[in-house]
Amino acid sequence: MSFTKKTICVVMMVCVCALVFSQPASEQKSSSEIEAAVQQVLVDKESVEISFWTGTGAANLPYLKAMVDAFMVEYPNIKVDFSNQGAINDLTAKLTQNIVSKTTPTLSNINSPTFPEYIASEAIVDLTPYYKDARIGYSDAEMEDFFQNYIDEVKSFGAEETMYAWPTNKKTTDILVYNKTFFDAHGWIAPKTWNEVVAYSEVIKRETGKPAFSFDTSYGEAAFKTMSSQWGSAYVKADGTVDIDNAASLAVLKFYKENMDKGLFTLPALMPSAGGNYSNSGFVMEECYMFVGPAAGIQYDIPNTAKGQKNFEVGVAAVPQKDLSNPVAFSKGENYAIFSNSTTKQRVAAWLLVKFLSNAENNVEWLVNTGNLPISNSQVNTGAYQKFLAGKEGKSYYYAIAVKAALDMKNFMKYDIAFDQASQLAAQVGTMWKSVLIGGADPVASLAETQAKFK
Repeated sequence: MSFTKKTICVVMMVCVCALVFSQPASEQKSSSEIEAAVQQVLVDKESVEISFWTGTGAANLPYLKAMVDAFMVEYPNIKVDFSNQGAINDLTAKLTQNIVSKTTPTLSNINSPTFPEYIASEAIVDLTPYYKDARIGYSDAEMEDFFQNYIDEVKSFGAEETMYAWPTNKKTTDILVYNKTFFDAHGWIAPKTWNEVVAYSEVIKRETGKPAFSFDTSYGEAAFKTMSSQWGSAYVKADGTVDIDNAASLAVLKFYKENMDKGLFTLPALMPSAGGNYSNSGFVMEECYMFVGPAAGIQYDIPNTAKGQKNFEVGVAAVPQKDLSNPVAFSKGENYAIFSNSTTKQRVAAWLLVKFLSNAENNVEWLVNTGNLPISNSQVNTGAYQKFLAGKEGKSYYYAIAVKAALDMKNFMKYDIAFDQASQLAAQVGTMWKSVLIGGADPVASLAETQAKFK
């Protein structure tokens, strides 16, 4: 062999070795550690204890606890210290504080704006090695069962080829709620576009003297974000750049304000029985005849005559659109994260709990009784859940029609871009929305001022 050929061979061997060993040792070790931990937890049944923090309302908590208890029956070697930490903001504050003291739980549900900070500080772990593991992960076919919007969201938080989160079973979205009795008397179906909302509102105002439509402000940014996106605004670009000072955003503010000035639209704070951020208290008193609010809150939208509320049937539909050929709606809800302050065995056990909480059969009672949205086709197609969706009576009927309205939007559902100022943007946009529509602030100046805070 010539000197040149020998040299080339040596260089090629060096390059191959460099490729093999250029991966960080921690990554190689991590893979072997995961396999060893899977063997210990899943096969050898070694005992392991994990902690799971949640922020779940008191009415829904028993159903989640039942699922955790069922998990410990199926995996008797895994003990779960399960605790409710209050509302999501309280939970997030406690998690952030405990990151500093390195006393975080093994597993928790967190909202999307929190992920960039937790990833940057290495407080949570990449779940890719777990969901791709041959023994405890998901196959490609199983991954396709989950709704793509939710998978795209959890993959968007970190760098390419990472996944720092998994969708929880605590998902919802906004829907249109309307007075079906009034609509039926006029031969109307639910409005599909904002032009139809305005047309119906003109009749309602003329006949009742009341505004017809309201948009919840419980998620302060929801109305502006949804409508401006429908009008063509980027709102937040893929790289986290805020983009609200544009013609589409201005058109939305003017559209809503003009219809408020005509007495056709309102907001919760302006309705005598509502106030605050929720339209339903005014809706059940016929202080408006349709509103947009979260699907998971449908139980509060049903009139109760024993409380002096009006007696009418409630209808539910998808959120109205600016352009039916280019529809936009946004998903809401938290995602699971596994914290770094844990052993590999604990992470394997926590991932097994996440999988258990995502299983179709295990979710039926939770979904039926809470009104939260399914996250996979198999959850929707479970026999018991199909029976629930077909129900015609009681509270479960309203949960079912709200879910069906939400599922009608799943193919065009978008998720919020997570970036480090997302929570501040939501708060500022909510303030701007009210200041323009209620306080009379100049929309052009308000958009510019809000945008400037995020440069």
